[in-house]
Amino acid sequence: MVTTPDRSPSERTPEPHPEAWVERVLDVMVYAPVGLAVQLRTDVPRLVADGRAHVESRVKVARWVGEMAVHFGARQLSARLHPPVAAPLSPSAAPEPPVPAAPADPPFESYDNLAAAQIVQLLPRLPHVELQMVREYEAGGRRRRTILAKIDQLLG
Repeated sequence: MVTTPDRSPSERTPEPHPEAWVERVLDVMVYAPVGLAVQLRTDVPRLVADGRAHVESRVKVARWVGEMAVHFGARQLSARLHPPVAAPLSPSAAPEPPVPAAPADPPFESYDNLAAAQIVQLLPRLPHVELQMVREYEAGGRRRRTILAKIDQLLG
């Protein structure tokens, strides 16, 4: 039979004071809720601002994608309803000089107001066809290298 030696009085764990449980109850029932309320008072406005910024960013991207899809669909529908009619060439008629292409409509309504960095962030979310539409517009207009390079990378 194994016996353990008795602990000396200095090694014994002190018995809790009767007031200790009162302090623990006060900690849990009073001080913790008050501390939480004080912390929430300072943190909630920051959390609300962060949440609002995140949601507004997502809504803006969704709006851009939606505008782009509607614009692209309208162009496709217009092309199908009103196909270009080519005039037959007569041998005696001289070919007309090419008419410079009018700048295409922007891919979506607020495209021209966006910085290149904003557009580059949007590009990975776009389908292949819409990427080509953005590339066509950008190449015929401002020719921003960052946008064109990102589109080439995504299409590549």
